[in-house]
Amino acid sequence: MMRRTLSLLIAAAALAGPSALAAPNKTFAMPGKLFPVGPNPNAIACRDLNDDGFADIVTADRGVLTDPREERPANDELSVLLGDAKMNFTRQTPSLKTGFGPYAVVIANVDGLKWPDIVVANFHEVRHRDLTVFLNLHTEGIFKPVEIRIPEETLGYGRQKDGEGVPLYTKPGLSAVAVQDVNGDGLRDLLATSWSSDVIVFMEGDKDAVFANPRTFSAPGAPRDLRLGDLNGDGKTDMAVAYYATAEVGVWFGDEKGGFTEHTRFPTRGNLPTTVRIADMNCDGLPDIIVSHCHTEDSIVIFYNDPAGTWACSQEICLGKDRGVLEHEIRDIVVDDFNGDRRPDVAAACHASGEVAVLLNTSRGPELPQSFARETHSFAEGKPRALDVADFDNDGKNDLAVALWDANAVGVMRNLTKTAEPEPAPKAKKSAEPEAEAKPKKNR
Repeated sequence: MMRRTLSLLIAAAALAGPSALAAPNKTFAMPGKLFPVGPNPNAIACRDLNDDGFADIVTADRGVLTDPREERPANDELSVLLGDAKMNFTRQTPSLKTGFGPYAVVIANVDGLKWPDIVVANFHEVRHRDLTVFLNLHTEGIFKPVEIRIPEETLGYGRQKDGEGVPLYTKPGLSAVAVQDVNGDGLRDLLATSWSSDVIVFMEGDKDAVFANPRTFSAPGAPRDLRLGDLNGDGKTDMAVAYYATAEVGVWFGDEKGGFTEHTRFPTRGNLPTTVRIADMNCDGLPDIIVSHCHTEDSIVIFYNDPAGTWACSQEICLGKDRGVLEHEIRDIVVDDFNGDRRPDVAAACHASGEVAVLLNTSRGPELPQSFARETHSFAEGKPRALDVADFDNDGKNDLAVALWDANAVGVMRNLTKTAEPEPAPKAKKSAEPEAEAKPKKNR
């Protein structure tokens, strides 16, 4: 299969690389203040937790991953920041205690009650706290923890070992989690990537136990991240997976019964992909796959969907000046329409450069390559590690929440975009013949 890459690579470098024209007006304001959280926030999720009409923030405070044989191999807490009408945030105390090395967090209603709950995947399995669910009791910030263990016999270990053959990390090494009803029974199901065991963990929703016993799908290549969406238009939930070790994207088709089959894999055009997202980037009605790389190059690659389901056409956006030099270290990306033009934009958390790079989609149609205008927001304190979006000031526009490594804080970047006024309908042209009736143009 021939993949169209080279021509789009050249175009992308000109449109969205360092020489790209900056957006004339900044889309986001830098945070006026930072809000403290626990040590080294690795993931962030935003949603109204207490039903007061204002979005709140949860961070997974990973700390530093050390030898899993130590008594305390990483930090073990989540921070909850409760928002108010003035975009101020108050940290709830005490913090929520979870397993060691909380690595990924999502907010979703898993118990069928009114209020959203918190689900976190932990990297270190010490004390068998692989997954933790915090059920929202909506009583003065009280959450009921439910610890979930993944049986050891269901997992192997396929990653790095020291000279004595001892694993450098631990199984299950959970690095991503998604919660969604994938089998149509009305209960939220859970999927998680097990980086060190080369499997994807699946747990069906259970009205009594929250989640049923886990089962696994073999996924060799160190699955690092996953996202859910209907990728082939059959109305069923599918899955895109980023394979860290083999530098591939896997497309898994779901059967709406809790089963997934890997349909295809293809190279990510870089090394060590860490994030994968799903969005219709060129607005042609087909969901595309977006991948970013972290430790070897500063690239974001868009794989465009097609009716044949091959994703054979891709476009690379390089944030750095030199592919051989790691300048930015993209740790996370979010895809959202930031400026209200109904086209998906991209924001990247750049750890090494201390920046959030915003790529505004300036394209006019579905033609490839798509064009982007780049703007940069530099942080003097802390390193951007993770991103999420929410409308914190209830003005109808999504703002950016940034988890800042080293600073142990969160900064909120307010969306400054003005609400666009609808364009007036074009006036009808007069006919050259007085008797003829003027026919108005159709709106574009």
